This record gives sequence, C-alpha cells and structure tokens, in this order.
Amino acid sequence: MPYKEHCKMWKSYGRFIINSVFLFLICFLNLIPKSVHAASGQVSRIGEFNRYATAAKSATTNWTSSKNVVLVCGEIYADAVSGVTLSKKLDAPILLTTSNLLNSYTKSALDILKPQNIYIIGGTSCVSQNIRDELKNYGYNLIELSGKNRYETNVSVANELVKLGVNTLNVMLVSGKGFSDALSAAPIAAAKGQILLLGNNDDDSMEPVLTFIKNNNSNVTVIGTQNVLNDNMYNKIGAVKRVNGGANRFETNLNMLNEYQDILKNDKLFIANAGGEDFPDPLIASSLAGKWSSPLVLVDGDNSPSTEEALNYIKNKATNLTDLNAIGGKNVISDNIISKINNAISNDIVSITTNGLNQIKITFNTEINKETAEFVGNYQIDGIDLTTNISSASLQDDNRTVLVTLANPYSQYKNIIFTVKSTVLDKDLNVITPKIEKEIIFLDITAPKIQALTLYGSNKLILEFSEPIRIKTDNLSSMKINGQSIVGLGLNTSLSTFYEKSGVWSMKVVLYFDTPLKEGINSFKISRGISGEQFDDAAGFPIEETSINFNVNSLKDNPQIAEANYTTDGIIYITYNRSMDTKTALNINNYKINGNAIAASSIDFCPGSNDKIVKIKIINSLLNIGSNIISVSNNVKDAYGNNIYDNSSTSFEVEDNTVKPKITQFEILDSQTINIKFNQYVMNIYATNKSNYKLLDSDGTDITYKIDEISPATRLSNDNTSSYNIKFTRDNALTDLTYTLVIKNIIDTNLKPNVMDDYTIAFNGIDNIDPKVTAIVQKSDNPQKIVIFFNEPMNVDSLKNPSNYYFVDGTGNTEALPYNAVITPGEDNTYVLIKFPSNYILSYGTSENNVLKVGVEYVKDKSLNTLSGIAYVDNISRDYSTGPSLVSNTVKFFYDGDDLKVQFILTSDLDNLNLNDFKVAGMTPDSGTISERKVILTFAIGIQDNIKINTVKSAGVNALFTIENPISKDIAGRTLKEGLDKVYSMMLPPRTNSSLWFASSTTGNNSVTLAFDEDIDDSIYGLYCDDFIFTNESTGGKLNPISVSVNGKNVTYKFEDGSIKPGDRIDIHATLSSVDVNIRSKKDASGENSVYIPSKYDLRVRTVISN
Repeated sequence: MPYKEHCKMWKSYGRFIINSVFLFLICFLNLIPKSVHAASGQVSRIGEFNRYATAAKSATTNWTSSKNVVLVCGEIYADAVSGVTLSKKLDAPILLTTSNLLNSYTKSALDILKPQNIYIIGGTSCVSQNIRDELKNYGYNLIELSGKNRYETNVSVANELVKLGVNTLNVMLVSGKGFSDALSAAPIAAAKGQILLLGNNDDDSMEPVLTFIKNNNSNVTVIGTQNVLNDNMYNKIGAVKRVNGGANRFETNLNMLNEYQDILKNDKLFIANAGGEDFPDPLIASSLAGKWSSPLVLVDGDNSPSTEEALNYIKNKATNLTDLNAIGGKNVISDNIISKINNAISNDIVSITTNGLNQIKITFNTEINKETAEFVGNYQIDGIDLTTNISSASLQDDNRTVLVTLANPYSQYKNIIFTVKSTVLDKDLNVITPKIEKEIIFLDITAPKIQALTLYGSNKLILEFSEPIRIKTDNLSSMKINGQSIVGLGLNTSLSTFYEKSGVWSMKVVLYFDTPLKEGINSFKISRGISGEQFDDAAGFPIEETSINFNVNSLKDNPQIAEANYTTDGIIYITYNRSMDTKTALNINNYKINGNAIAASSIDFCPGSNDKIVKIKIINSLLNIGSNIISVSNNVKDAYGNNIYDNSSTSFEVEDNTVKPKITQFEILDSQTINIKFNQYVMNIYATNKSNYKLLDSDGTDITYKIDEISPATRLSNDNTSSYNIKFTRDNALTDLTYTLVIKNIIDTNLKPNVMDDYTIAFNGIDNIDPKVTAIVQKSDNPQKIVIFFNEPMNVDSLKNPSNYYFVDGTGNTEALPYNAVITPGEDNTYVLIKFPSNYILSYGTSENNVLKVGVEYVKDKSLNTLSGIAYVDNISRDYSTGPSLVSNTVKFFYDGDDLKVQFILTSDLDNLNLNDFKVAGMTPDSGTISERKVILTFAIGIQDNIKINTVKSAGVNALFTIENPISKDIAGRTLKEGLDKVYSMMLPPRTNSSLWFASSTTGNNSVTLAFDEDIDDSIYGLYCDDFIFTNESTGGKLNPISVSVNGKNVTYKFEDGSIKPGDRIDIHATLSSVDVNIRSKKDASGENSVYIPSKYDLRVRTVISN
C-alpha cells in the first residue's frame, strides 16, 4: 500500500478509536461517585446537632490524629477563648464539654484523635473533677490551666505558652468582658505567634495581667476603644499601640481583618455567626482560622447590614480557589447567606484579551506574585514559550493584571492560542490554577491616546497610553511643557524609563526631571504621531496632537519616616509620609543599618506605593534579634526637592522565631515540574541544594540524579523565598506511576535559623510526554532481524500491530511490512524485534527486496501517548558500540542474608551478562542477574574465605565500581559501554570483627578497642558511649566509659585509670536495646549512614584479656 494512503487509512481509524475511547470515558466518569466536599470557591459547612457535635466534627475533619487536644467548657466563653492561641501553638483541636459530664460527641472525637495530652482550661467549676478523673482513667495525660477568675486563667495559659517557646516581646490584649472581640483577635494573635491577654479597667482583676506584662517586659497592642481599656490602664500596662474597634462586634471584626491583612493567608477563610450570645461556633471557627493563619469573618442575620459588609469583605478577598468554611448549622448560618457567598465568588480564574495588535491583557481574580507574573517564560503563543527578546510582561499596580507586550505585532484578525502556565503563582506563592489556554483574536481599529498623566511631587511625570506606541528616547524632545521641549527643562534621560516595553513599543513612560517643574498650572503637549516613525500604534494609527493641563503644588516642609518594617525574606520596608525623589531615595549609600553601611543590594519603590515605600534587600548579618535602627542620610529628598531631617532614623523589630520550616504545599505542575511551598522563607542555598533531596522510584531505587535543577519559583537567582520548583528534563520526566520524595536539612532565614523536620511524600507521576525511538539496529547475530528501541515502556498492543511499521526499499518506495514478518515485543516493552522473511535483504541495494530504512508510526506508550512526531523513519544502524551505559549515582550495596549484593542501573536493558566486565573495589562478582535496566551482582558468602566481601566492605563508602573492556551485550548485540562510579547508596551496616578486639591497662589509657569491618562515622562519637556494656570479670564491677574515640574501623572506649589491670578479663556485649545503638558507617554519596545492628553473637558476652 502506498505510504500516503496508508497514513490516510490509519488517521481515519485513529479518529474512530479516539471517539470510542471518549464515549467510554464519558460513561465511566458518570459512574464515579460524586464527592460531597464543596468545590474550591464554594462554602463547606460544618454544622452538627449541637455545639459539642460541631466542635467534634471540626476536630476530626481538620485533624486525623493529634498528640494534644485542648478541652474547654462549652458554657463559659472567657476561659474558652484563652485556648485559641494555645491550640495554634500545639497544632491541637479544641473540644467542648459540659461542666459536669464528658460529652459523648467529645468522647468519640477523643477516641478517633487518640491524643497523649489533654490541656484543660478552667477550674473544676468549668470542667468537673469527675470529668478529669474519667479522662485520667482512659490513660490521658492532663495539663490543667486555671485560676481564681478568667484573668488568672488567661495568665495561666499565657505562662504555659511561654514554656512552649512563645516569645513574649509582643503581646495583644483584648476585652475580657465580651466574647466577640476576643474571638476576632484570637486568630490574629495566633497567626502572629503572639500571646492574647484579657483585660479591663479594674486594677484588682488586672493584677495578674499587669504582673505578666511587667515580668516579661512585653510590648502590648490593645484591641479596642477606651471603653475596653481607658488611657489610665493603657499607660499602666505600657501599651505601644491601640487598634480601635468599631461601633459593634462586626465592624471590629472587619477593622481587625483589614489592619492585619498582610499576615493572613487567603487560601482558606472561616465564617461564623456572632449575632447572639452563643460563643462556641465562633470559638471553633477562631481556632481553625488560627491554625491556618486565615481570616475569621463574623456574620449576623440574613438581612443585617453587618452581614452585607461581611459578604463584601469575602467577595474582595476570596477567589474560586479559596477553601471557604462555615462553622454552624442552618439555624445559625442560613442557606441564604451561604448562597450569597457562593454567588459572590467569581468562577473565572483569569480573563485573557488583546489590546491592539501587540499586547495581551491577562486579568486574574486574585493578587499574584510579581516575579512569576513578569517571567515571560510562563506564557506561550501557539505552544511556544515567550522569550525576553520578543516580549515583556508587566504586573500592574492592582497586582491582578498582567500586560504582555510583543515586539512583533500580529496582523489584523490574526487568531492565536495564548497559554498561561501553572507556574504563575499568587501573592503568597501558592499555585493558582492548572495551565489555561484561550484562543484570542488581534484587532485594532482605533488610534492610541493618552490614558493618564500623573505627577509625583514636582519632578516626576508618568505618561500612560491606551495601548503600546512606537516611542524611544530620541522622540522625547518633541514632547513639550508650556511650549518648551521637556529636554530643555532638565529631563534626566538615564532615570526616565519606558514600561510595558518590547522592541520599539512602550505603553508607559516615566519622565524624571533634575530640576523641579514650575509651580502652578502647566500644559503638557505631545505632537501628532507619524505612522511608521513615532507615536503610532502597531496598526499604524498615529496619536493625535494632545494637550493636558496639570498642577504642580508647592510643599516646603521636610519629609519624615513614618515607619520601618522587616520581613524574614531579608527585606526592609521604609515608609515615608509622601512621595520621594527617585535619585536620592533609591541611593543605597543614603541608608545605614545599626550604624553600618549597606553593601550593594537591590533597592526600589514598592509598586503601587506612589513612591512612598522604599524596599531594601539586605544581608541578615547586619541585623540583631530585637530592636534595630535604620538611619537615613539628609541627602534624601522628597519629590518636591525638600531634604529629610538630619540624623533621621526609626526602629524596627526582628523577632526570634522558633517555628521550624515545613512544607505546606506540594504540587505536580506537569511531568517536568514539582512546586513545593514552605510555611516561611527558607535559605536559597539549602533549598536549591540537590543533596537535600532524595527521589525514589516505585522500586525504591534512588533516581535523584534525574533532578535537573531546583530554583526559586520567583525565578530570581539566590532569592530566599518560600516557594521552589524542582525541574526535570524531558528525557527524565516524571512519567511513572509512583514516586517517593524525601526533603531534609533545609533551614529558614531567621537570624537563629531553624531546621525543618524530614519530609517524605509519595506521589503519582504524570505521563504526558510522547515516546521516542532511540535507535533502529540490525541484530548482530541474525541479518534478518532488526531491533527498534524506545525511550520508555510501550503499549504492547501497539507494538504488536504490523500496521504501525513500514520500510523504504532499494527503489525508494515506501512499503508496508511483509505479511509474514514476525513481530516480538521485548520483555519490558522498551524494544520490539522484527524478523523479515528470508527473501528480504537488510542492506544497501537497489532492488525491491532491499530494506534500506524502517519507519514507525502511531505506536503508543503505556499511557497511550503517541510517538513524538507521530512517525519516525531512519536507516538501519550497524553500529554496535552504542550499547547501554551506567547511570550515575545508582550503584547500591546491600546484604541479602550474608551475601553482599551490588545493584546498578543501565540506560537500557542487557540481554546477556559477562561477570568479568565488572569490578567492585577490584573484586569480580560471583554471580549476577538482569531485571530490565537493573543489574544485581552477588558476592557470595564462603567463597575464597570471604576475601571478596571483606575487600568490598573494607573499601566502604569509597568503593569504586568499574566496567572495563566489556563484552556484555544488549538484544541487538550492542556492547555495554565502559564506565565507573563510586558507591552511591551503601546500605551495609557495620559488622563487628571480634578477632581484632583488645583491652589495654596502660596508665592513662585504660581502654577497650572494638574493631568493625568498615570505617565508622566519627562525627557523633559522643553518642556511642552506651552502645556496648563492659564488665571487669576479675573485679565483678561494671566499667563506665569516660570517653569514646573513633579511628577508621576502630571504636575505643576509655575508662578511669586503675579500673583495668594487666590480665583482667573484660566481658563485652552490645546493648540489648536496639534504640540505644548509634554506631554507624561513614556517610555515603547519597548523604546516608548505615546504623550498626548487633548480631546474635554481639549480644552474647565476648571476653578479652587486657595486656
């Protein structure tokens, strides 16, 4: 059959198969049970039969187990509210009980959570002694926190938080006379990691609170008006700040949310009704909001204005990705309110439109991260990544809109597919959405115009156009102010900047003048553009001559620093009371930290701050924990030309944070990208170090070598951030079914760094990569057979289908395989054998029976991805030097009984194995097996008096694996390539060599030396002191080591002088408790040690006689 007709037939067949599969999937998906959990952006309700059941359901929904639980009385709010910050610190749920009997719902929740500790808040009048005794009988450990009144109980909880490591430098104080303000404040305090105190204006009841503040020298932020805490009490406690509440509890709630919006995360949001005097539902919502550092929004009844205000807040903050949670039943939060919330959330993650012929406007429904938004590689046109030489991306001041400007305009009515990748992250560096694709059409029928003219002070003018126009520095001279060219008015062209710029096109220009513009009314004029030359758009429409008046005000007083703040990513934000001068305010030499000059660093205005906020990235070594001073030179001017006061300075705090970094988000963005997000900023040098990661395949084989790079998600090199991308090349894509990733040793950016606990996660790969043919080779021992190699396991049915293969004969014609050709898939389906009938000649010739090339088409991998490019055709290779090769970092040693095994991975399968090809520490293995790409060599116990095993063990982590002069071959007869590598994973626990043990009675060196069969790690020798038990048989006394030392394979235990005499018999055995054993091998190339496991002989007494 001719090749073109052959293709046409199979394309029709392919469409039939695709349609059939599609119909099957529709039927299949309709049979899958639907989850009852609400979709993101839709409200999930936790509302049960009563308050106790609601608390229990919230606990078991948000915690599968918990070491700690906080138990409070469901009838008394004052004690209960003190538990919210404790709940956050312990990562523990709050459960409610009646005062006299342990509630049955609470008991059931405890049975599910199985905590070790229960923190009871309040005295026996809140939680009776009977309940406490019952809990003790169940085996729970009780921590009881109480006092004579709510204020003493609150301080008791505060002292417990201090014991748990909470910093007392900054605390919050809220009214103790009503629950609603306290519940609004509690999640804020929890998110800030601060203690929440209760207060009032009565000296007697405030005594324990005053004592706590004084003893801890705390800075107090008061939440509420003077009705809550008057000026007299405010001064007594030495408060440093007051956050005023509102006219009612709901206004106070929103005021607090807005005041502390920067520390709250919007990926979750909790809603509770505070309309009555019942506090339990808001209490539970408050603890959950504190757990996730999320907003708690209080609502009232259906028709309340307060509820409408709450709904407006939710609409502005939540997106369709926000996890919305209402705590309370339908009688508390009505279905009508839930419906209003659901309707308020937009389902459009992003809108994509064109602006002219060379700009694309992307609008997200949430604020996004500037660096990922402005990385043009996160966008595609017709499947091709954008690059900086042909495009730019600019995040606008609303932090939701991105303008992508193209250097090369499209024609009118041109349609393209525009893609936003999943690597564009929100402002908190969370993944927003999977990849989005949209077809858009370019069309422009209007001339450009001036969109806005904005003046900062008297020396900075910002000109914005409706679309990108053709403009360059030389064109600025034709712009005029009051009839004079702006160049003659002191325009500084080096500080004047073009924005939304790509190629010759820009949409905004910032004009900076060294000389202030004239006070009063001024007239700006831009001349009519010239099509194809200047001030025209990509469609050729020129801007019309335009004049705009603007007013330059006079301001003569000196600018001042309003405040300074520090964030743990190493950035200081300096807020001024007005717009500042670009040249002087952004000169790093005009700033000092604690009297020290700041080394060359990044400095800029914060976008959207109207040049009022300067951000400086600094080196942490300049900072102190606690108070720091930033001073500003009087060279700094405002935008009106006024200098700041001499010796201007302000303080800012750097907290001593003891919270360990941990991973809060793990996302497979595609088969080549994993995104991980930490709960705080971490050090780039640790987060990007591959040695802190271990990737295992489904067989447990270490494939960390497949990681191409780890980089900040922000795309800024050396950026200490909270989100990182783990990247893989296309050839090493994560296409297998399951993987395991281990991450460890990553530290945060605090001045006293905290180290993360090891993190392990199992996950599924995504096979969206098309397979490839890697070679077509004539079999060396059979001229009628060829082998087609693929880069991954293929679908066996498609491998066996003869219609998927063709050949080019000696006349140049393309032909289908002979009907009697024999097709045999390989064992692991990574190759296929094709045997041609004997009348075909697989070599060069000009006849119809000569086979010159072989083609493959429509073959699919095991995930049904079709061959890359659909078809592949190539000459038949007879190069047999391109066989499998050793994959780096895959050599692993382990025991199988007493046999020593060496495992490694090759780039492709071997067909036969010659043991003489391999040497391990110079030793030839005794046997070997092949399992697909994995080869396992065996050194058998008992052969040659174990010389081989002992030699390999002696080499330890430095053992070298070599492939020399190989003759092992693959199925086609290609020879294994030479190679060498050190052992990567040495899973050989040290074993004792008791024949070399000895004891010494020498003065100053009473000791016992124990020998092992490999080098011992000397970095933790101090932990080895109790791994062995020593008894002097001659005296009957136990010998207690006073020191331990390590020298190669020997561990020496030293004892008090005189405790061992010449000829003493010293009995030795390993400790009977395996958890007390610490002796371990040296660290291998994978960064792991193997811990010594005492044998049955080591646990028995061995005796040495001292010399």
